[in-house]
Amino acid sequence: MKTDILISGFGGQGLMLLGKIIAQAALQEDKHVTWFPSYGAEMRGGTAHCYVKISDTAIASPLVDYPDAAVILNQPSFDKFKKKIIKADLVILNTDLVRPLASSDKKRYVQVPLNSAALECGDSKVSNSIVLGILISRKHLFQEQTAIAVLKETFPNQQIQEVNLKGFRYGQRIR
Repeated sequence: MKTDILISGFGGQGLMLLGKIIAQAALQEDKHVTWFPSYGAEMRGGTAHCYVKISDTAIASPLVDYPDAAVILNQPSFDKFKKKIIKADLVILNTDLVRPLASSDKKRYVQVPLNSAALECGDSKVSNSIVLGILISRKHLFQEQTAIAVLKETFPNQQIQEVNLKGFRYGQRIR
């Protein structure tokens, strides 16, 4: 199994943290992993992206030509990567900040108002946990309990942990 993931959005949206959580969970299941961040000119508010590669065998390069899965959190990121994500079998779009696509291919495109969904879960910062739930339910990158364990490690504060777990479960229910 090999999966290449692109996560892109504005700095401050939690995309780098999401990439690290995915990488950490895969490592806990003894998979080979690379996490390759690319920050924009500005940290908060500038565009940024990261690539995560997960494989059962050694990974030769962290670079990704065409990801298998993509998480696009804003319109500038969609505009920048639309040609790269054309071959992805899963594309998660944040429709609060990306113009919804007319595509009826719901198996491939998951169009979710992530900012609104995060607020519904209780905190505007849990959109990355929602995405993690979607990725686990659609791509089966690693076991659900591994993702939960990494979320708990990442967020040791009980209240923050609970809202992130709520976001994760919310994402798992999105079809």
